[in-house]
Amino acid sequence: MSWKAMTPAEACDLMDFWAGLSWPLTRDEAQRLAVERLGWTTEVDGGKSYLMNTVSGFTVPDVSTIGARRHLNYVSLHLSDEIAAPSAQESAEMGDAFALIVREGTTRWGAPEHRDAAGTSSAIWSTADGARISISLSDAGIRGMFETPQGVAIERRLGR
Repeated sequence: MSWKAMTPAEACDLMDFWAGLSWPLTRDEAQRLAVERLGWTTEVDGGKSYLMNTVSGFTVPDVSTIGARRHLNYVSLHLSDEIAAPSAQESAEMGDAFALIVREGTTRWGAPEHRDAAGTSSAIWSTADGARISISLSDAGIRGMFETPQGVAIERRLGR
């Protein structure tokens, strides 16, 4: 394989980490926990800290932590390298890696909802406390998103 991806267990363990935290948390609290428990780092730019997954060694290590007002709404991260123009073989390998992560997620969290939109395929699970876990495959790579219960509630109020 010419690109890197997390193993299915590693990808799902990360989603379980985020799902297992006591929500609500602020962006800073969530970043601190990721640094302490996952070994990730933060970088500061313009006085604002950004979370970086430097452990996996991906081409793009940044992790999006988006909050509204006080509490964190979601965490979005790469589960594979990001590839600008994948070959047919790399696209097939990404599809296989995505399928294996979804299979592991199904074992852990039950049957997902499937969505296909704008060239992205997603498997989505809702948790008992109102959070949501998504694993997505696009032409560029595989991403994971954990939406906090607070973030999901906002999305529902907005009709999404």
